[in-house]
Amino acid sequence: MVHVVETGAGLSDANAYLSLADAVLYFADHANAAWTGTDPAKELALRQATQYLDAYYHPFWKGDKKLSTQALDWPRAGVCDENHYPIASDSLPTKLKEACAEMAVRALTESLLPDVAPASSGALISKSVEVGPISVSKTWSGSGQSTTKYYRIADLLLADLVLDSNALIRA
Repeated sequence: MVHVVETGAGLSDANAYLSLADAVLYFADHANAAWTGTDPAKELALRQATQYLDAYYHPFWKGDKKLSTQALDWPRAGVCDENHYPIASDSLPTKLKEACAEMAVRALTESLLPDVAPASSGALISKSVEVGPISVSKTWSGSGQSTTKYYRIADLLLADLVLDSNALIRA
């Protein structure tokens, strides 16, 4: 697949927020040695990161898409940065590009959007039964906790670009 980077023009065929060259510079600047692999694998990871950002944050973005025909959620109109300065609708915020890079390095080794079983699912790992006075106890491997993975770095980087950052920041 062709790697088409959004330029801020609202391209109808864009599939990535960050170019391979910009990702290489980002990881060199952050001394992250995990950005390894072939160029096609890295470009795929950047596209998967972009897909994750649009899929997960779509309902939370501030502002409106610049054009109805653009392929990605950004560029957007009516968005201000953390200092309340308008973000030009013909560019992409730096924090969005950084979040894309951070998610891309994770996409090299894991699925960002895995299928998730319900939290209560899992194998029965223990069962206790008492007859008098009646008591039943079961332990499931799922432990009743969510199996959805959250990416705190993306939440923190994108906090100023979403409507309610408090809903995204998790302990």
